[in-house]
Amino acid sequence: MNNQSYNKFSLSKVKELFLKDYIVGIGDDFILAHQTNNIDIQPLKFPSRIDGFIAAYCKKGRFKCTINLTEYDIHDGMLAVNTPNNIIQLEPLDDNNEFVEMTILAMSPQYMTKLGSDLNKIFMDALTVLKSPILEMAPEEVDIATQYLNLIDNVINTNSAYRDDSVRFLLASIFHLIGGILMKRLVAEEENSEKAASTHHKNVFKTFVQLVEKYHDKERSVGFYADKLCITPKYLSKIIKNVSGFSAPEIINKYVILEAQHLLRHTDLSIKEIADQLNFPNQSFFYKYFKSHTGCTPNYYRQK
Repeated sequence: MNNQSYNKFSLSKVKELFLKDYIVGIGDDFILAHQTNNIDIQPLKFPSRIDGFIAAYCKKGRFKCTINLTEYDIHDGMLAVNTPNNIIQLEPLDDNNEFVEMTILAMSPQYMTKLGSDLNKIFMDALTVLKSPILEMAPEEVDIATQYLNLIDNVINTNSAYRDDSVRFLLASIFHLIGGILMKRLVAEEENSEKAASTHHKNVFKTFVQLVEKYHDKERSVGFYADKLCITPKYLSKIIKNVSGFSAPEIINKYVILEAQHLLRHTDLSIKEIADQLNFPNQSFFYKYFKSHTGCTPNYYRQK
């Protein structure tokens, strides 16, 4: 996917725009924030990317967010996990539920690599396979995580010569904890599924998604991606459905529509130019495609 197609926020911009309450950290590489006032989601009301690994725990309240075109209802006791490749969008809070209390842990990709390559692998492998980046945490998991966060907070506020190293080791530990929670959920999903995907199938799915991210603005046929993976379209479709629960065309279409929505909302390109950029044969074909997947015309979406 073209990374320039979406609003992209660095962690420093996240601090500036969203975090108005309690916040500590190490430069722009690591943030620990407790957000207890109203959260201004205005900058994220349209599809965006945050260039960082984020774990946001909802302690109180309720809000909706869309991650890679799938909508989630987040409320008390839920943990939302973001990686830099995610495309996220937040819905405004309704009038009856304007207060959300959250604890947010965020770090840059560069800082994440300092915590250990094994941690990166655990974290990314689990998120790649799990169908949802939203987890409901058990009370004992929340208790352990809270103890870690309190300790990190205390260490950051000291003048120890080894403060940064101490924080890094504590973060590695808490992200191993989160990785363990993710893997625990993964094992549970596999045990509950009569058609649990093999490791090979998971790898095919992961590569398929990477290819769709790269080529969706040019190619929409399952056959194209099957050729890239050296398997038949039928076999690819079966694998994708087994691993993700979605069909291969559904995933391709999600990326195409998300790209089209951004171009309509955030650029001055004409609809014909957008159709050309997304490799549709003509404007009319794009018009029908967009309406069939969103329920509205490109013109209506741009103006609403």
